[in-house]
Amino acid sequence: MFAKKTLVALAALAAAAGAAQAQSSLKVYGLVDMGLGSFESAHAKGDSVRTTEVKSGAMTTSFIGFAGVEDLGGGLKAEFTLESFLAADTGATLGNNAGNFWGRASNVALSGDFGKVALGQYDNPLFTSGYTYNPFGSSMAFSPTMRHFSYLGQTPIPGAGVGFDTGWVNSVTYESPSFSGLSFVAQMALKEATGSANKNSYTAAASYNAGPLSATLTYAKGGKTTQPAVGVYGGPGAYTANEKIWNLGASYDFGVVKAFGQYTNVKDDDTEAKDKIFQVGASVPVTDKAAVLASFGQLKNETAGVTTKDEVFSLGYDYTVSKRTDIYGVFSNHRVSGLVSGQSLAVGLRHNF
Repeated sequence: MFAKKTLVALAALAAAAGAAQAQSSLKVYGLVDMGLGSFESAHAKGDSVRTTEVKSGAMTTSFIGFAGVEDLGGGLKAEFTLESFLAADTGATLGNNAGNFWGRASNVALSGDFGKVALGQYDNPLFTSGYTYNPFGSSMAFSPTMRHFSYLGQTPIPGAGVGFDTGWVNSVTYESPSFSGLSFVAQMALKEATGSANKNSYTAAASYNAGPLSATLTYAKGGKTTQPAVGVYGGPGAYTANEKIWNLGASYDFGVVKAFGQYTNVKDDDTEAKDKIFQVGASVPVTDKAAVLASFGQLKNETAGVTTKDEVFSLGYDYTVSKRTDIYGVFSNHRVSGLVSGQSLAVGLRHNF
């Protein structure tokens, strides 16, 4: 009898464990992008700036992530995400602008029929629009939009670009469900500091996706704050400017070519500097596994009556080896007013896991 009861208890325990496993999930995932190239930015005449590099993250910044979902019942789910950038060429970690290890994402969220509410570090809608509507995605080396947003300080014009990071720390984010292709995102990042010089940051975005058409309109009000302080990775801080930003991004898939377009207007409330940023691009499938990518973008900065232009043209070829792996080759030209243009050429392998 005892043995029989023990077997019944063990069976019940195993069933409960199986049900809990079915209601919860934990995954480890990421991406490693490694390439070899010769890189040169626009430079003063006579300067030698060309470098040959084994480079991590030329097309997509390498990262590792951990995420989990628990079904709470009634359509409600609890989620968490922790992601860290990697420099795969050296094995180092890359912090965000706040100087932290979980520099790509660190948040917990509740989701359901109402949408999703997340607390912590979460992608900013301007960054999402930036990588969605250009053929080179989030490439900090080759995407004109990403370079001109200057998330990593690659635009050699002092004060140009956007004064916050790709993900907003200390933020509250709401994502709505889709209403016949229309969805909304609202985000607020708290200043977490006293004093009138410190300000909260806000973003709102509306997106429409229907068949081959996709479009997004984004508004951001960036607030400068002294918190969080510069981190151990030596970042400049998470929010470095008081600014107003409008962004419009769109794409249309014609089948034989997918066309992309973006326009962004940035105004710094403190310096009165203005940026007008645009990008046009295309992705042309040449086989069922390969595509030609092309993009041109310009940033025009006006500061104290002086106008400076920064232009990037990139031409690439991407070949899909499998569902998780692709090989790419890219040529890029970088030109800035008053400087000698620079050319870069790289080939690389990108693997998702």
